[in-house]
Amino acid sequence: MGCNSSSSALSCCPDKEYVQDKVCSPWSGTGAVAAVDVIVYSNNITQNIVGTGYLQYDTGVGNITLEVLDSAGAVIGTAITLTPGTSVAFTYRRFSAIQVVIPAAATGTFQGEFCITTRYPM
Repeated sequence: MGCNSSSSALSCCPDKEYVQDKVCSPWSGTGAVAAVDVIVYSNNITQNIVGTGYLQYDTGVGNITLEVLDSAGAVIGTAITLTPGTSVAFTYRRFSAIQVVIPAAATGTFQGEFCITTRYPM
């Protein structure tokens, strides 16, 4: 049981059971005239989810953007720009999808790895 203490009393909260999953996979996309969205993770479990992980950008000819989307498709926080050969770690909660955006008019193949550990209540 989890407990909270204060100066006047000690109270306990009922235990909550959480599930934790880890997923790692390569991602890739090809540039086009218009921007290309590459969905690297889609939350089909619950909106009450927490995800910690990283996006690695191995090869490509320009910058990409990491976007985390809410259930309405709006970007949560500020999109993160990555250059080839870099990576970024993140922690987000209450998200619906995570995507890599290859900019418009980019050419060639863009590749990397995405890894996330999600936690959500049962």
